[in-house]
Amino acid sequence: MENDVPFFETHDDFFKAVNMPPSKYDGLYVDILDKIWTYPSLEVPPFKHNSYAIKLLLKGEGVMRIGQWKQNLKAPAIFISPPNEIVSCKMVDHDILEYTVIISQEFVEKHLRLKHFISVFEYFQADKSAPFVITDDEMTPLIQVFDYIHEEYKAEEKSDSVEMMAAAILIFFMKIKRLYNRYAIENQAENIEAKKIDSLSNRFLKLLHEDSQNLENVDYNISYFASKLAVHPNYLSSKLKSETGRSAKEHLDAKLIHNAKTLLQQTDFSIKEIAFKLNFKESAHFVNFFKKQTAETPSEFRKAY
Repeated sequence: MENDVPFFETHDDFFKAVNMPPSKYDGLYVDILDKIWTYPSLEVPPFKHNSYAIKLLLKGEGVMRIGQWKQNLKAPAIFISPPNEIVSCKMVDHDILEYTVIISQEFVEKHLRLKHFISVFEYFQADKSAPFVITDDEMTPLIQVFDYIHEEYKAEEKSDSVEMMAAAILIFFMKIKRLYNRYAIENQAENIEAKKIDSLSNRFLKLLHEDSQNLENVDYNISYFASKLAVHPNYLSSKLKSETGRSAKEHLDAKLIHNAKTLLQQTDFSIKEIAFKLNFKESAHFVNFFKKQTAETPSEFRKAY
Protein backbone atom coordinates (compact mmCIF):
# COMPACT_ATOMS: atom_id res chain seq x y z
CA MET A 1 0.00 0.00 0.00
CA GLU A 2 1.24 3.51 -0.81
CA ASN A 3 2.37 5.87 1.94
CA ASP A 4 -0.27 7.96 3.65
CA VAL A 5 -0.57 11.71 3.15
CA PRO A 6 1.85 13.55 5.50
CA PHE A 7 0.09 14.85 8.61
CA PHE A 8 1.49 17.71 10.72
CA GLU A 9 -0.08 17.64 14.17
CA THR A 10 1.46 20.88 15.43
CA HIS A 11 2.72 24.13 13.93
CA ASP A 12 6.28 23.26 14.83
CA ASP A 13 5.98 19.87 13.10
CA PHE A 14 4.97 21.65 9.91
CA PHE A 15 7.58 24.41 10.11
CA LYS A 16 10.33 21.90 10.85
CA ALA A 17 9.32 19.82 7.82
CA VAL A 18 9.54 22.84 5.50
CA ASN A 19 12.66 24.38 7.09
CA MET A 20 10.88 27.42 8.51
CA PRO A 21 11.39 28.96 11.97
CA PRO A 22 8.84 28.00 14.65
CA SER A 23 5.85 30.23 15.33
CA LYS A 24 6.35 33.07 17.80
CA TYR A 25 3.20 32.28 19.78
CA ASP A 26 1.83 28.92 20.82
CA GLY A 27 -0.87 27.93 18.33
CA LEU A 28 -0.70 31.15 16.31
CA TYR A 29 1.26 32.00 13.18
CA VAL A 30 0.96 35.17 11.08
CA ASP A 31 3.10 35.97 8.06
CA ILE A 32 3.36 37.47 4.58
CA LEU A 33 4.70 34.98 2.04
CA ASP A 34 6.15 35.86 -1.35
CA LYS A 35 6.86 32.27 -2.39
CA ILE A 36 5.45 28.83 -1.68
CA TRP A 37 7.31 26.74 0.88
CA THR A 38 8.33 24.11 -1.70
CA TYR A 39 10.33 26.75 -3.63
CA PRO A 40 11.78 26.43 -6.25
CA SER A 41 9.03 23.93 -7.07
CA LEU A 42 5.68 25.44 -8.08
CA GLU A 43 3.74 22.53 -6.63
CA VAL A 44 2.84 21.72 -3.02
CA PRO A 45 2.11 17.98 -2.71
CA PRO A 46 -0.88 16.81 -0.63
CA PHE A 47 -0.55 17.17 3.14
CA LYS A 48 -2.74 17.59 6.24
CA HIS A 49 -2.36 19.78 9.31
CA ASN A 50 -4.21 20.10 12.60
CA SER A 51 -5.01 23.83 12.38
CA TYR A 52 -7.21 26.40 10.68
CA ALA A 53 -5.27 28.13 7.90
CA ILE A 54 -6.75 31.33 6.48
CA LYS A 55 -5.05 32.84 3.46
CA LEU A 56 -5.51 35.97 1.37
CA LEU A 57 -4.03 35.61 -2.10
CA LEU A 58 -3.05 39.12 -3.23
CA LYS A 59 -0.87 38.12 -6.16
CA GLY A 60 -0.59 34.88 -8.07
CA GLU A 61 -2.54 32.25 -9.92
CA GLY A 62 -2.85 28.50 -9.65
CA VAL A 63 -4.95 25.46 -8.84
CA MET A 64 -5.89 25.04 -5.18
CA ARG A 65 -7.25 21.80 -3.73
CA ILE A 66 -8.82 21.72 -0.26
CA GLY A 67 -10.52 18.46 0.59
CA GLN A 68 -12.95 17.67 -2.21
CA TRP A 69 -12.73 21.19 -3.64
CA LYS A 70 -10.64 22.04 -6.69
CA GLN A 71 -10.52 25.67 -7.75
CA ASN A 72 -8.60 27.62 -10.37
CA LEU A 73 -7.68 30.72 -8.38
CA LYS A 74 -6.42 34.08 -9.53
CA ALA A 75 -5.75 36.87 -7.05
CA PRO A 76 -7.46 38.47 -5.24
CA ALA A 77 -8.93 35.42 -3.51
CA ILE A 78 -9.65 33.86 -0.12
CA PHE A 79 -9.21 30.29 0.97
CA ILE A 80 -9.49 28.45 4.27
CA SER A 81 -8.27 24.95 5.03
CA PRO A 82 -9.97 23.43 8.10
CA PRO A 83 -8.12 20.99 10.38
CA ASN A 84 -7.23 17.62 8.90
CA GLU A 85 -8.32 18.40 5.36
CA ILE A 86 -5.95 17.30 2.61
CA VAL A 87 -4.47 20.39 0.96
CA SER A 88 -2.36 20.80 -2.18
CA CYS A 89 -1.74 23.43 -4.84
CA LYS A 90 0.10 24.14 -8.07
CA MET A 91 0.96 27.74 -8.90
CA VAL A 92 1.49 29.18 -12.38
CA ASP A 93 4.74 30.96 -11.43
CA HIS A 94 6.69 32.28 -8.43
CA ASP A 95 5.19 35.76 -8.58
CA ILE A 96 2.88 35.39 -5.57
CA LEU A 97 1.91 37.34 -2.46
CA GLU A 98 -0.03 35.60 0.28
CA TYR A 99 -1.19 36.84 3.70
CA THR A 100 -1.49 33.93 6.12
CA VAL A 101 -3.05 33.38 9.54
CA ILE A 102 -2.80 29.90 11.06
CA ILE A 103 -4.46 29.07 14.39
CA SER A 104 -4.46 25.73 16.15
CA GLN A 105 -7.55 24.07 17.57
CA GLU A 106 -6.05 24.56 21.04
CA PHE A 107 -5.77 28.31 20.39
CA VAL A 108 -9.43 28.39 19.35
CA GLU A 109 -10.49 26.49 22.49
CA LYS A 110 -8.86 29.16 24.67
CA HIS A 111 -10.81 32.02 23.07
CA LEU A 112 -14.53 31.39 23.49
CA ARG A 113 -15.88 34.05 21.13
CA LEU A 114 -13.56 32.80 18.41
CA LYS A 115 -14.59 29.22 19.16
CA HIS A 116 -18.29 30.09 18.93
CA PHE A 117 -17.86 32.00 15.68
CA ILE A 118 -16.00 29.13 14.02
CA SER A 119 -18.62 26.66 15.23
CA VAL A 120 -21.49 28.54 13.56
CA PHE A 121 -19.79 29.89 10.41
CA GLU A 122 -20.12 27.12 7.87
CA TYR A 123 -17.15 28.25 5.77
CA PHE A 124 -14.98 26.54 8.38
CA GLN A 125 -16.74 23.23 7.73
CA ALA A 126 -14.87 20.80 5.52
CA ASP A 127 -17.66 20.41 2.96
CA LYS A 128 -18.21 24.20 2.64
CA SER A 129 -14.65 25.56 2.50
CA ALA A 130 -14.41 26.18 -1.25
CA PRO A 131 -11.92 28.95 -2.16
CA PHE A 132 -13.48 32.00 -3.81
CA VAL A 133 -12.35 35.03 -5.78
CA ILE A 134 -13.18 38.58 -4.64
CA THR A 135 -12.50 42.09 -5.95
CA ASP A 136 -9.64 44.43 -5.05
CA ASP A 137 -12.07 46.73 -3.23
CA GLU A 138 -13.39 43.80 -1.18
CA MET A 139 -9.84 42.76 -0.30
CA THR A 140 -8.86 46.20 1.06
CA PRO A 141 -10.65 46.01 4.46
CA LEU A 142 -9.30 42.49 4.98
CA ILE A 143 -5.76 43.73 4.37
CA GLN A 144 -6.28 46.53 6.89
CA VAL A 145 -7.25 44.09 9.65
CA PHE A 146 -4.51 41.64 8.68
CA ASP A 147 -1.91 44.42 8.81
CA TYR A 148 -2.90 45.15 12.40
CA ILE A 149 -2.66 41.45 13.36
CA HIS A 150 0.69 41.14 11.61
CA GLU A 151 2.12 44.26 13.27
CA GLU A 152 1.04 43.00 16.70
CA TYR A 153 2.53 39.58 15.94
CA LYS A 154 5.89 41.06 14.93
CA ALA A 155 6.06 43.62 17.76
CA GLU A 156 7.59 43.05 21.17
CA GLU A 157 5.33 40.75 23.16
CA LYS A 158 3.11 42.39 25.80
CA SER A 159 0.86 40.86 28.43
CA ASP A 160 -2.23 41.40 26.27
CA SER A 161 -0.70 40.66 22.84
CA VAL A 162 -2.44 37.31 22.35
CA GLU A 163 -5.83 38.68 23.45
CA MET A 164 -5.47 41.65 21.12
CA MET A 165 -4.65 39.39 18.19
CA ALA A 166 -7.47 36.97 19.02
CA ALA A 167 -9.94 39.88 19.01
CA ALA A 168 -8.58 41.17 15.70
CA ILE A 169 -8.71 37.68 14.18
CA LEU A 170 -12.40 37.51 15.13
CA ILE A 171 -13.01 40.79 13.26
CA PHE A 172 -10.96 39.40 10.36
CA PHE A 173 -13.24 36.34 10.23
CA MET A 174 -16.39 38.46 10.50
CA LYS A 175 -15.32 40.50 7.49
CA ILE A 176 -14.66 37.28 5.57
CA LYS A 177 -18.13 36.11 6.55
CA ARG A 178 -19.70 39.22 5.00
CA LEU A 179 -18.01 38.42 1.72
CA TYR A 180 -18.85 34.73 1.96
CA ASN A 181 -22.53 35.52 2.56
CA ARG A 182 -22.55 37.64 -0.59
CA TYR A 183 -20.67 34.95 -2.51
CA ALA A 184 -23.09 32.26 -1.32
CA ILE A 185 -26.18 34.28 -2.23
CA GLU A 186 -24.83 35.12 -5.67
CA ASN A 187 -24.33 31.42 -6.28
CA GLN A 188 -27.82 30.62 -4.98
CA ALA A 189 -26.41 28.75 -2.02
CA GLU A 190 -28.37 28.21 1.15
CA ASN A 191 -28.50 31.00 3.70
CA ILE A 192 -25.52 30.31 5.92
CA GLU A 193 -26.68 32.18 9.00
CA ALA A 194 -26.32 29.91 12.00
CA LYS A 195 -29.46 28.03 12.95
CA LYS A 196 -30.44 27.63 16.57
CA ILE A 197 -30.33 23.90 17.01
CA ASP A 198 -30.56 21.69 20.05
CA SER A 199 -27.41 20.81 21.95
CA LEU A 200 -27.88 17.15 20.95
CA SER A 201 -27.66 18.06 17.27
CA ASN A 202 -24.63 20.23 17.95
CA ARG A 203 -22.97 17.43 19.88
CA PHE A 204 -23.63 14.97 17.06
CA LEU A 205 -22.21 17.30 14.40
CA LYS A 206 -19.16 18.04 16.55
CA LEU A 207 -18.64 14.33 17.21
CA LEU A 208 -19.01 13.50 13.52
CA HIS A 209 -16.44 16.14 12.63
CA GLU A 210 -13.98 15.00 15.29
CA ASP A 211 -14.33 11.29 14.54
CA SER A 212 -13.87 11.77 10.80
CA GLN A 213 -10.94 14.19 10.92
CA ASN A 214 -8.46 11.58 9.77
CA LEU A 215 -10.76 10.62 6.87
CA GLU A 216 -10.35 6.91 7.40
CA ASN A 217 -11.21 4.11 9.82
CA VAL A 218 -14.38 5.91 10.92
CA ASP A 219 -17.47 4.05 12.09
CA TYR A 220 -20.25 5.53 9.95
CA ASN A 221 -22.93 3.64 11.87
CA ILE A 222 -25.84 5.55 13.41
CA SER A 223 -25.88 3.26 16.45
CA TYR A 224 -22.25 4.10 17.19
CA PHE A 225 -22.99 7.83 17.44
CA ALA A 226 -26.29 7.30 19.28
CA SER A 227 -24.48 5.18 21.85
CA LYS A 228 -21.80 7.82 22.39
CA LEU A 229 -24.55 10.43 22.84
CA ALA A 230 -26.60 8.12 25.11
CA VAL A 231 -29.79 8.32 23.02
CA HIS A 232 -31.81 5.95 20.83
CA PRO A 233 -30.79 5.97 17.13
CA ASN A 234 -34.35 6.79 16.03
CA TYR A 235 -34.54 9.75 18.41
CA LEU A 236 -31.19 11.07 17.21
CA SER A 237 -32.22 10.80 13.57
CA SER A 238 -35.61 12.43 14.19
CA LYS A 239 -34.03 15.31 16.12
CA LEU A 240 -31.46 15.93 13.41
CA LYS A 241 -34.07 15.78 10.65
CA SER A 242 -36.30 18.36 12.31
CA GLU A 243 -33.48 20.78 13.13
CA THR A 244 -30.98 20.39 10.29
CA GLY A 245 -33.13 19.02 7.47
CA ARG A 246 -31.04 15.85 7.32
CA SER A 247 -31.39 12.54 9.12
CA ALA A 248 -28.42 11.01 10.93
CA LYS A 249 -27.86 8.62 8.01
CA GLU A 250 -27.90 11.50 5.53
CA HIS A 251 -25.28 13.35 7.59
CA LEU A 252 -23.14 10.22 7.79
CA ASP A 253 -23.46 9.49 4.08
CA ALA A 254 -22.57 13.09 3.20
CA LYS A 255 -19.45 12.97 5.37
CA LEU A 256 -18.44 9.63 3.90
CA ILE A 257 -18.85 10.95 0.34
CA HIS A 258 -16.85 14.07 1.21
CA ASN A 259 -14.01 11.95 2.58
CA ALA A 260 -14.16 9.60 -0.41
CA LYS A 261 -14.00 12.51 -2.88
CA THR A 262 -11.07 14.01 -0.99
CA LEU A 263 -9.07 10.79 -1.17
CA LEU A 264 -9.97 10.29 -4.84
CA GLN A 265 -8.86 13.80 -5.77
CA GLN A 266 -5.90 14.35 -3.51
CA THR A 267 -4.17 10.95 -3.44
CA ASP A 268 -3.07 8.20 -5.79
CA PHE A 269 -4.60 5.47 -3.63
CA SER A 270 -6.35 2.77 -5.62
CA ILE A 271 -10.13 2.37 -5.38
CA LYS A 272 -9.55 -0.76 -3.32
CA GLU A 273 -7.25 1.07 -0.90
CA ILE A 274 -9.74 3.92 -0.49
CA ALA A 275 -12.56 1.45 0.15
CA PHE A 276 -10.44 -0.19 2.86
CA LYS A 277 -9.53 3.16 4.43
CA LEU A 278 -13.22 4.10 4.60
CA ASN A 279 -14.13 0.80 6.30
CA PHE A 280 -15.82 -0.92 3.35
CA LYS A 281 -15.24 -4.66 3.52
CA GLU A 282 -15.39 -4.98 -0.26
CA SER A 283 -14.40 -2.42 -2.88
CA ALA A 284 -17.55 -3.32 -4.84
CA HIS A 285 -19.67 -2.14 -1.89
CA PHE A 286 -17.82 1.18 -1.93
CA VAL A 287 -18.28 1.58 -5.69
CA ASN A 288 -22.02 0.86 -5.43
CA PHE A 289 -22.44 3.28 -2.52
CA PHE A 290 -20.51 6.04 -4.28
CA LYS A 291 -22.48 5.64 -7.51
CA LYS A 292 -25.81 5.65 -5.65
CA GLN A 293 -24.87 8.92 -3.92
CA THR A 294 -23.23 10.74 -6.84
CA ALA A 295 -24.55 9.04 -10.01
CA GLU A 296 -21.00 8.17 -11.08
CA THR A 297 -18.40 5.59 -10.11
CA PRO A 298 -15.28 6.53 -8.12
CA SER A 299 -13.17 6.02 -11.24
CA GLU A 300 -15.42 8.28 -13.31
CA PHE A 301 -15.28 10.96 -10.61
CA ARG A 302 -11.49 10.76 -10.41
CA LYS A 303 -11.09 11.07 -14.19
CA ALA A 304 -13.44 14.07 -14.32
CA TYR A 305 -11.48 15.97 -11.70
